[in-house]
Amino acid sequence: MIKTFTKNQENLMEQEWDSLPNAALVNIFCKISIKDRIFSTPFVCKSWFQASKHPGCWSSMVSESYFKNSSDYSFVKDSHPFQCSFIDPFEGKYRGSFISGFNAFKEVCGRAKDGVFITSVYVAPFVSCGGGTQGNDDAILDFIAQNCPNLKHLSFHGSSNASEEAILKVIQNCTKLELVDFSNSPYFCYSVLEKLSISCPNLRGIRRNGYVEPSFASALNELFPCLQLLNLSNSTISDKDLLTLVNVFKRPLYLDIRHCSHLLYYMHIIKVASSCANNIEIIYD
Repeated sequence: MIKTFTKNQENLMEQEWDSLPNAALVNIFCKISIKDRIFSTPFVCKSWFQASKHPGCWSSMVSESYFKNSSDYSFVKDSHPFQCSFIDPFEGKYRGSFISGFNAFKEVCGRAKDGVFITSVYVAPFVSCGGGTQGNDDAILDFIAQNCPNLKHLSFHGSSNASEEAILKVIQNCTKLELVDFSNSPYFCYSVLEKLSISCPNLRGIRRNGYVEPSFASALNELFPCLQLLNLSNSTISDKDLLTLVNVFKRPLYLDIRHCSHLLYYMHIIKVASSCANNIEIIYD
């Protein structure tokens, strides 16, 4: 049976949506993609337009639905090294230009009270393509360091032109960082991790896809005693390092090792982990 609505009922439904308080609308808008927050919700009606101007709508560059545990959805679920779970609101059209990409980033941050409300940043949609030209990575990171003191989640995914100085400046200034994504970027090195461990005491999750240095597991254990999430999917982690992680991490750890082609005996190592009392949850193929 198809239910039909009278014109008065339809008007009433429209009025109910239109009359939702700002706080409720802001809460709803945070759960949708930033692309919809930019190009859809502000144009529905006047009340939605007003609500969309609230800085809280722009605090995160991914929808809140991604961060609903399962260890923060493995720090945004998609683990493929050449994709980003963040939906690019500009569909790539800014990536070829230093200025336009940087200005687009500043525009989004401007809606979050010039970055003060920002808690989650993905730089990939805003960095200009590398090639033989200088990228805008340093400019974006410098802006983050100066304007986003409440940043908790940072993804370097897709960035490859930043200087170590710019990276360390972000880490030094954004001391509330909890989750850092180094996937598809060259910044996963000891000096950066060491600074991260000193400046960001609340860090609880690291994601790394791609190449990892041999014997990096001992360094992680040394630098991050409170680490809770480690996403190494699509990385070059070896059996030796996986065994080290299983043996030395004596606290609960959510470990993602899907699509790691260098692992040969991981099933045996997982059995070793399951027999230990260190509560390591391993996600594997």
